Amino acid sequence: MVRQTDTETQILEAAKKIFVQKGFAGARMQEIANEAKINKSMLHYYFRSKELLFEKIMTSYIEMTAPNFINAISGEGTIIEKIERLVSTHINTLLKNPHIPMFILHELSQGRKNMIVMMKQRLAVNNTLPVFMNQIIKEQEEGVLKQVLPHHLMLTVMSLIVFPFIAKPIFQNMLEIPDAFYNQIMEERKEIVMNFLKDALLK
Repeated sequence: MVRQTDTETQILEAAKKIFVQKGFAGARMQEIANEAKINKSMLHYYFRSKELLFEKIMTSYIEMTAPNFINAISGEGTIIEKIERLVSTHINTLLKNPHIPMFILHELSQGRKNMIVMMKQRLAVNNTLPVFMNQIIKEQEEGVLKQVLPHHLMLTVMSLIVFPFIAKPIFQNMLEIPDAFYNQIMEERKEIVMNFLKDALLK
């Protein structure tokens, strides 16, 4: 494994900030160089183009989030147990990387098909998602879960997890919540979300 240099790390952190603010189309290599406090020539030494830099960041985000998603909903356990793993691990990941949702949302809204393809490829491991969806149907047929279309269930779960991070600037400004307290709220949210889902799903 090739060790990432301090300069490369500096560039990637600067690029994340600029890409989140302006998206791929609006970002400029000079802006990224300025944010990283290096000259443009050095930036091009590490990353020959904006496309390569963006691809590196996009890949790192997908590699960070997809395995957690797969591990949470696969293996042993009931649907509720798997959802609980998903809620906990995903919130933990987003607490450490709160810019991920906006970055992915912005680029998906721009129709960047390579990101969608990469996400689908990662989630296709061992048919993890179809197996999980079938388990939802099975537990519904067995009378464990209420009859809810699995697609609605997944949309609801992911919305409850992700939306607070997307809406963070709005809530923080309106309610005057400092970062530390907002993070505490997100930690507490793990239990609150699960209590809500158990009440909504379990018979």
